[in-house]
Amino acid sequence: MIMRITWGKLHSGKWSEFEQAYRTHVVAKGANVKGLQGRWLAQDTADADAGYAVSLWDTLADMRAYEQSALYKQIVAPLQPFFVGEFTTHTCDVKHAQDA
Repeated sequence: MIMRITWGKLHSGKWSEFEQAYRTHVVAKGANVKGLQGRWLAQDTADADAGYAVSLWDTLADMRAYEQSALYKQIVAPLQPFFVGEFTTHTCDVKHAQDA
């Protein structure tokens, strides 16, 4: 199982607009992607203009195929104007998972 974690810094005061754009573009258009198990959007409690997008994948190959797809480019493009240029993405191999 693979976890993709992206942290990003938004333009000041734009979180609500970004969240709506995320729901419109990422959630609505990217729901049925091969290998995607789930995704989460989380706003940083210490900085309201920063947050994390986390997704869980069956395999690294599934995640990479999505990142290289036309769908990914279509989904991500409308989100780019919200960022101030600060963002990082990390890929992790999940070693333990526990359901609540």
